[in-house]
Amino acid sequence: MGREIRAAVKVGVERTELRTFERPAIGPACGLLRMEMCGVGGSDPELYRWPEHAPVIMGHECVGTIEEIGSDAARRWNVGPGDRVALHEYLPCWECRWCRQGDFRLCEQADFFLVRDRLHTLRYGMCDCGIEPHLWGGFAEYLYLPRNAVLHRVPAGLRADLATTAIPLGNGFQWSVLDGGAGPGKSVLVFGPGQQGLGCVYAARVAGASQVILVGLTRDAARLDLALHLGADHVIDAQKEDVRDCVRFHTAGRGVDVIVDTTGDPQGQVAADAVALAAKGAQLNLNGLTQSIPLGQVKRLYLTLRAPRGHSYQAVALALRHLQFQQDRLAALCSHTFGLEAVDTAIHATAGRVIEGAIHVTVNPHA
Repeated sequence: MGREIRAAVKVGVERTELRTFERPAIGPACGLLRMEMCGVGGSDPELYRWPEHAPVIMGHECVGTIEEIGSDAARRWNVGPGDRVALHEYLPCWECRWCRQGDFRLCEQADFFLVRDRLHTLRYGMCDCGIEPHLWGGFAEYLYLPRNAVLHRVPAGLRADLATTAIPLGNGFQWSVLDGGAGPGKSVLVFGPGQQGLGCVYAARVAGASQVILVGLTRDAARLDLALHLGADHVIDAQKEDVRDCVRFHTAGRGVDVIVDTTGDPQGQVAADAVALAAKGAQLNLNGLTQSIPLGQVKRLYLTLRAPRGHSYQAVALALRHLQFQQDRLAALCSHTFGLEAVDTAIHATAGRVIEGAIHVTVNPHA
């Protein structure tokens, strides 16, 4: 391997250019990952539009092979050169109570919603690449592994592009099952057929939910079809059908036990529909505008409200286990792969632009 490492750097609003960085020195507590694939996350198109986030090497759904590792890091992670791993985007403190219970997403140091300076807080795919040793994003040939990286071994034989879906599929397990309580006898309603929404559908089904319903739009036809393949009982096109009427029909008027919003609806319509369709005692995981939810209705129906917040270690481990044994079924999630020169296209495709039919898009830095 040469001294220079190529990376695709976001330099402005929806502008990326290729740059080179020096190979970092690897001390006893850190490592270097040779990237195999990096998924384009569902949040990446939004991040790509943020003017304050540049220069950044984007990409946080990272899968690769240990290229070099220090002795302390090898013992800490129980990995060595040649081992394949998948990473969390979080670079947590490993000391707070959240880290000690494996919920690194809520670490006081890494929590996306608590840190004041997101550009200078270390987190894969999010921080200023001017911070040495620069390689803080997956859209690069190599990635730096500091002592606080969070990683999982990739099961033998698992395709790299499929392994990158461990993060969105992990979100599905977290939001619908671990946080939402989907399981035997529970009905589940998911808004949004993106990566996370499809992950919620699959996770709810394999957790034993009695009924799974997904809501999308007309432009999501291919994803709605895929949802049926992944375990949805019913899909609803909200532009052609009345969501409330359809859900009430499918649940015989009882309502739904678990509702997950993956859309981030800024108008509050999803939140209003969720409350209107909730069964007594339902769990609501809402991601958009919720100020209009009447507290009296929440109390009357004994509802539990929370917001989707990333993934725990357990959720990603569950996802990798299913990816290992359900490769044929889950392979349909992977639709397109691009090289470093086409990162701009990859992000736009994930947003439903430029290329039709994109579901989960990956970047191969060595293509």
